[in-house]
Amino acid sequence: MAKATRILAGVAVAALAAAGVAAVVRYRQGQQPAPDERDHLDELDVRLQAADASRVIANLQRNQGISVTRLRRWIAGLRRGTLSPEEATVAESDFDALEREADQGQI
Repeated sequence: MAKATRILAGVAVAALAAAGVAAVVRYRQGQQPAPDERDHLDELDVRLQAADASRVIANLQRNQGISVTRLRRWIAGLRRGTLSPEEATVAESDFDALEREADQGQI
């Protein structure tokens, strides 16, 4: 049962990361995150702190230098509307990497 829980947690993180990518794309087009996107970003923020995501985060940190702090900074910047175009590009890439890592069942 624990493996099934980890797989479901990975699917959830992947879906939330995909929502993060979509939010960044819209942000780069000059749009603020919609209320449902804000909810997804909030949920992703919570899951980044959860133990179930620790393997994914460890892999991202080790393989790509993407930390929880950096991901949470992108979430905060999206919420506040303060990401520069360069930061938005990196945020999109980071969320995409998180989605791929979680999709691979590494959680």
